[in-house]
Amino acid sequence: MRITRSAPLPGGVEEAFAVIATQEYQQAKVAAQAQRATATVTEQTGGSVAVRSERHLPTEGMPGPVASMVGDTLTITEQQTWRPAQADGSRHADLELTVSGAPLTLVGTIVLAPAGAGSTLSIDADLRCSVPLFGKKIEEAARPAIEESIDHEVSQLTDRLA
Repeated sequence: MRITRSAPLPGGVEEAFAVIATQEYQQAKVAAQAQRATATVTEQTGGSVAVRSERHLPTEGMPGPVASMVGDTLTITEQQTWRPAQADGSRHADLELTVSGAPLTLVGTIVLAPAGAGSTLSIDADLRCSVPLFGKKIEEAARPAIEESIDHEVSQLTDRLA
C-alpha cells in the first residue's frame, strides 16, 4: 500500500534539517507519541546522519490480529538515513519502519526540498504486511496510525521553525 504525504514548512531546508538532526528534537518527537520511546542521532562519515527511534505502544484497543501477533506491546523501530545536501540544497533520506514480531514494514524516502521562502517535507513509501489473507486488512488498519505519525512530525517541525 502506497503512502505519500507532502507538507510545507516555514523554514528553509538547512534550518529544518538542523532541527531534524538534533537528539533533543528526535527524543521529544517520539516521547510525545509514546510513553516508552527512545531516539538517537548519529553523524556518519561523508556527512550523512542516521536517526533511529523506537516506540513501545500498548496493543490495547488495536485489532485482534495485531494484538495476537505481537502481544501486549507493539515495538516500532524507525530508521532515517539522511544523505548530504544535493546541489539544489535538498536533502534526501532513506526511511525504514519495522514492527517487532509482525511482518509489517514501511520502506521509502523522505525529501526535504526548497520551496519559496520555506521548504517542503515529502514522504513516499510502501507499507507491506506479508500475512496471508489478512495482510491487506492489517495494512489498512496500520495506515491511519502511520499517517498520523507523519502529520505529528510535520506539526512538531513546524512549531520549532515558526
